[in-house]
Order: sequence, then C-alpha cells, then structure tokens
Amino acid sequence: MNGDRGGNWPGASMVDLFPVLPSRAPEYSRAAADETELTGILGGSVTFPLRISAAQKFKNGAWSVNTRSLVTVTAGKPPRVLVFNPSYEGRLRFSDESYSLQITDLRMEDTGSYTVEFSTDKEQFAYREFTLHVSKGQLPPTIACDSVACEDDACIYTLRCAVRDGRENVTYSWSNAPSSVLSTGSIVHIPQRHQAAREDVTCTARAPDGNSSRRTVSPKDFCAEQVPATTIVCDSVTCDNGTCHYTMRCVAGERGGQVAYSWTQKDSGVVVSTRATLRVSRRPFEALPAVICTARHPASNSSRMISPKDLCPDSPPDRSLASLLSYHLIILLLALGALSAGLIV
Repeated sequence: MNGDRGGNWPGASMVDLFPVLPSRAPEYSRAAADETELTGILGGSVTFPLRISAAQKFKNGAWSVNTRSLVTVTAGKPPRVLVFNPSYEGRLRFSDESYSLQITDLRMEDTGSYTVEFSTDKEQFAYREFTLHVSKGQLPPTIACDSVACEDDACIYTLRCAVRDGRENVTYSWSNAPSSVLSTGSIVHIPQRHQAAREDVTCTARAPDGNSSRRTVSPKDFCAEQVPATTIVCDSVTCDNGTCHYTMRCVAGERGGQVAYSWTQKDSGVVVSTRATLRVSRRPFEALPAVICTARHPASNSSRMISPKDLCPDSPPDRSLASLLSYHLIILLLALGALSAGLIV
C-alpha cells in the first residue's frame, strides 16, 4: 500500500490508524443528507462534502468504497494520506481546510457506494455515506439561489449556475427567451419587478468541445424553496425625555445549520449589529436611517430593508415630556391668572 501524499506506512491497519473511532450506529447531519447522491462525468472530477461546521476541527477519517477500504487521511499541512485501493492511486485529493474527498479523472468503475468515518476535536465519531454515479456526456448545470434581497415588497434574486463535473473553461449564459440574454456569466441578478422574475429563466453551460447543457427555473419559486424568507418585526417602542427607542428583531426560517445575522445602515453600509435584535434611538427632530437585516445560511443569504419608524407603530406618548409640558402650562396659566387679577383690581 502506497501513500498518495504521506509516504508508506507498512503494516498499518484501519484500527491502528484510527483507534478513537468506536463502533456504533451511524449518525447523519441534515447538511450531509442533502448531497448523498452525486453524479460525475467520465474523465471529470467529483467532491464528497463532509460539511464540518466552522466550530470543529477535523482530526482523521477512513473512507471505504463498496465496503472495501479506500483511503485514510489525517489532519495536517499537507494532510497525511494512505491509499488502499491501487486503482485510485494519484486520483485522490483532500482539501487542507474541509478535508472533503475529491476523485479526479473519473472512470465508469468508480460508480458505487462511498462511506467515511471520521472524528473532530468535538466529536469522536461521525459518519457519512454517498452514492456516486459516473456517466458519459455532459451533465446539466446546477443552479443555486445565492441570495434574496428585499426592500418593501420588491426583491432581487441572485442565481448562480455551475457545472459540477470538474470541467474547466466552461462558459455560461442566462436567458428568459431564445433571443433575450440576461447575463453572459455564471451569476445573474433579477429584480422582482423585471419580467424575467415572473417567467422561467434558463442557464446554458457550454464546454470547450462544443457540448452544451441547460437548466430552467422560475426565480421567485426556486428561491422560495432554497432561501428561507427573512422578516423584521418590531418588539417594542419606548420614549423617555423626548427620545424614542425602537427594538427590532430579525427572523429567518431555518433549513438546517446555523443562521448568522447582521444589521447595516442602508446609506453608509456600516454594520451596526451582529445579533438577531437591534435597538436604535431617535431624538426629537432627528431622522432615522433605514436599516438592512441580512440572514446568512450555510449556502445562501437573504436580506430585508426597513425604516424603524415605518415598521414600528406610532410612538407612545412620552410621559416625562408630557409631565414637563403640563408643569410649564400650569405655571403659565397661574401667571396669566395673576396678571388678569391685577388688571381687574
């Protein structure tokens, strides 16, 4: 057995290399379950994503194909790799950051079931399984909704097109009709008020050999399925000495994984908070800037812009200010009364 990038380890066994991996029922994460079915093109490449959270650090892992040992990998720069199957020699790659497995120069016989057992600094045992299909020809491109940015009832949809068979020098174009080109790149931004947002749009991927493939989606419906909507609610409004305090909360639907929030001012772009809630204050005769809440998911983000004054109900009466005004009004009335009495006398 030869080490692809880590040299020879004579006599090493799977148990010797990974004694920390106990035998127990497999555990699945939602992120991994979304990409268990993979398809590759003959001669291309494919990546099996581990989807380890940023809070964890990979330690080691053991891969198998059709229940036979394939490769082991230990964290390092570069990773220490030991290949067990000679037919994969020189075709396996591991990222220094994600430690996801990549197979290059795909062959038809690579089709099969792939599993991995691995450990991190916070998890002694984790398990993933994938099914790989290798086919001839060119796969249709994949489309992802990168983001949905909304202001009032108007949204902008950002779609990304990609060919996931490892081919290089692929060109992309977007259209909503045979002669209406929306973009000549892999990314397209479609305003909701644009006619294309209400129609199907098509991404065409062209390979250097002249082969092309297409995929068509409806931006609004497609993004609604992929990107959880973001809403902003007004939790409270309190006023004191003429200054009103607005507390707003950003809410995003979850599709697995953690959601990170950030608030920015519309005009300046300055980040004013990285929490789900935001508290802003407004003094008398002071304008409130519009703010944007962005909810970032593992694979997409959505944002919504709002003015705190427009979102929250009419400000409640400022009792401190009302009391102060009442006091001055009473003094004024007493003074007028005294003046009137003096004039009468």
